[in-house]
Amino acid sequence: MSESAGLQFVSPYAFEAMQKVDVVRLAALSDPELRLLLPCLVRMALCAPADQSQSWAQDKKLILRLLSGVEAVNSIVALLSVDFHALEQDARKEQQLRHKAGGSNGESILVSQLQHGLTLEFEHSDPLRRLRLALSELLAIMNKVADSNGEWFLKSSELFESPVYLEEVADVLCILQAGTSVNRQTSHSAEH
Repeated sequence: MSESAGLQFVSPYAFEAMQKVDVVRLAALSDPELRLLLPCLVRMALCAPADQSQSWAQDKKLILRLLSGVEAVNSIVALLSVDFHALEQDARKEQQLRHKAGGSNGESILVSQLQHGLTLEFEHSDPLRRLRLALSELLAIMNKVADSNGEWFLKSSELFESPVYLEEVADVLCILQAGTSVNRQTSHSAEH
């Protein structure tokens, strides 16, 4: 695992093991290295694979063994059970609303009124709400970038800058990306 000022990065060894789905090498990773790969590993182990071979079935068993007993796996599994199609539709509506409102953060389709600060709300939320909170924050930043006309700016984000929730927010972002890209592929193939 590579580290820079407290931030952790996937090592080249772990990346290659993941890329090649080399479960022997994955099993040799340290717990912190494995933690960085959890969202991908959980998805690989739980989602229906394109590969139906006996070899993959054996690899999947090893991956499941690697994941057993890792506390964060349950929260990632819960994130994967969300209806991504509905979430993506709401995100598109949110983008349209932000575009019409000129980027103001007044109304939100994804997030109703926050009872507490964003990070505290994230901590106390169910998986769907966590995905919605992160997505709303991400769309706000993307909107700010689009409105910046190439000028440099600084946009703080209570949620994305909180070291306490860094791993959980990274899990949410990874699952969001994977869930919405799978949903887009499914929608695209259904159109053809």
